Amino acid sequence: MTVLRLVLLISLVALTARGQQNSPQQPLVPPASCPVTIPPTNPFKPPKPYEVDGRNSFEAGTERLWINLRKSGVWVWGPHKAGHENEVQPLTEKLFWVSRDFNWREEYPPEIRVTGKRLDGPAPPLLTMTPTNAFPGPAAAMLVGVYVPTPGCWEITGDYKGEKLSFVVWVQPFKQ
Repeated sequence: MTVLRLVLLISLVALTARGQQNSPQQPLVPPASCPVTIPPTNPFKPPKPYEVDGRNSFEAGTERLWINLRKSGVWVWGPHKAGHENEVQPLTEKLFWVSRDFNWREEYPPEIRVTGKRLDGPAPPLLTMTPTNAFPGPAAAMLVGVYVPTPGCWEITGDYKGEKLSFVVWVQPFKQ
């Protein structure tokens, strides 16, 4: 099992457990008004050694830029702690972007730019951390931590060397 597959599997298990733990109060289902990105009929298959177990997720994009997304299309959101409004803590999500053109040995920090906009109402801009390398080796990825400032329907876009990839997620508040 490659490092990328192992880390993605652990991340998906943790996220699934987090969603199941809160499922009575918080079903992970987006509203019909939010056109979340769903697996296409003919999904993108990443080249070796990037394959992942697609039971709860799928790859979106092309060999020039792709990302692994949850089939639910839902992210869980938590507010910032008072006094931390300008920090990306806690993160809403860690995004692992991949490209056949990315060489982790020569490119640091990765040249990826991630932006986001809320589709269903006004919101402050998406906050992102400085991109970093993840999983150095044959299955390297570009890691970007993001904080979505408000719940709602969000379009997230990655731009890597002119190749753009956008997807839509429903960001729902964490309820205990």
